[in-house]
Amino acid sequence: MQLLNEHRVTYRMREVRTGVPMASSGVLEIVQAVGNAAMWGALAAVVVAFINSRRGRKVIITTKDNTVVHAEGLSPKELEQVLAQAKAISAIDPTTWEAEEKSQ
Repeated sequence: MQLLNEHRVTYRMREVRTGVPMASSGVLEIVQAVGNAAMWGALAAVVVAFINSRRGRKVIITTKDNTVVHAEGLSPKELEQVLAQAKAISAIDPTTWEAEEKSQ
């Protein structure tokens, strides 16, 4: 969320229901400004920073035509193009918050 705020990408938290299987403890919804192409560049910067900030992080993007793309290794320009076609984005961080807090 800090990266999204720094890059001025608008988002909102979505309610997570207990008892429903989820890949993470929270869900963020990116709010797209219609016709705002600059948003894809900002979101690409967030994705790159997220991946590069800690070993093991991954971002998986599902496009509108149900193609699954792993963001690791994409150039920022390629990432922008994929994000513009995104239907869903999953950010995966294998490090738990508890383990991170203990290491600090």
